[in-house]
Amino acid sequence: MQKRVTLKDVAQAAGVSISAASMALRDHPRISVAKRAEIKQIARDQGYIYNRHAANLRKGTNDTLSICINDLRNPIFAEFLTAIEGEFRLRDRLVLMCNAHEDEATQTAFIRRMLEQGSAGMLLSPVMGTQAGLLRQIVRNAFPTVMFSRSLDDDSFDHVVSDDTLGARMAVEALVNLGHRRIAWIGGGQPTMTGQKRFEGYGSTLRQLGLRPDPKLIDRTAQTTLDAGKQAMTDILSRAPDVTGVVCFGDLLALGAMYACRQAGLTLGTDISIIGHDDIEEASYFDPALSTVRVAKKEIGQTAAQVLIQRIEDPLAPAVHRVIAPTLVLRGTTGPAPERARVANG
Repeated sequence: MQKRVTLKDVAQAAGVSISAASMALRDHPRISVAKRAEIKQIARDQGYIYNRHAANLRKGTNDTLSICINDLRNPIFAEFLTAIEGEFRLRDRLVLMCNAHEDEATQTAFIRRMLEQGSAGMLLSPVMGTQAGLLRQIVRNAFPTVMFSRSLDDDSFDHVVSDDTLGARMAVEALVNLGHRRIAWIGGGQPTMTGQKRFEGYGSTLRQLGLRPDPKLIDRTAQTTLDAGKQAMTDILSRAPDVTGVVCFGDLLALGAMYACRQAGLTLGTDISIIGHDDIEEASYFDPALSTVRVAKKEIGQTAAQVLIQRIEDPLAPAVHRVIAPTLVLRGTTGPAPERARVANG
């Protein structure tokens, strides 16, 4: 293995001082354009790699940002991360990421490691059960931290989230407007603000529209997988075969519920209607395509990244709380309530 080329080596090859070589590589105007170009070419020819870490230590700054995701198995985070990474790349920031696997110990260890490494700040989608007080003790107001996708019951943290209550409300209202009255709920059993608000949106909207939530129609599974959706739908059908509409916490649960309905011999969009939440990319590729609540993932990701940069630049500014409205996308899995249900409700 060859010895690492240093700035001193570049300076000697160019016949200039180390400080002049450094300024040339940083495009300092004190070095002529021609000389800068010459020194940069020598650096490339020799294979010199700029030691950004050492430069950050000298300047007392760090261009590294951190992202901690609660669970990357959920495909929605690919879309969040694409928007976030693009925003940080525009600002020439290096990003380090952790998949916490819904484990608070993993999340805490990553945050401590980022503090040790001098990361400039972090975007956090907190794991289930995250204790706001403990998190506050760890960051100690010295580590800019912005929540996205999920928030905590602590308004001192910046957060950028979707309006989860509104999303569930729009789904229920759409089914009621289509004539459905026996409307089930699947998911939202995890101890998160997202789960709480979406379930509350389902129940409160039913009551506002003169319908009563029926425990037989509710399965608050804490899982968000295809299999969990399949099992929950199977159980609901066995308890309440008169169900005609289903609102799901997430799209994966909805896709699993669709599978269970097919197994039960039901035609989606005719015998039973299903609405998911998030609008992951795969939702529109199923047959029939899944109706869902579209979370503004690109806008949330970009906004969260911008809020973090602002927090780093102005640590004492008031906390920022952005709640971004979702939209309802009706596709093939929703249709008018079947005639049998209309007759029964009539």
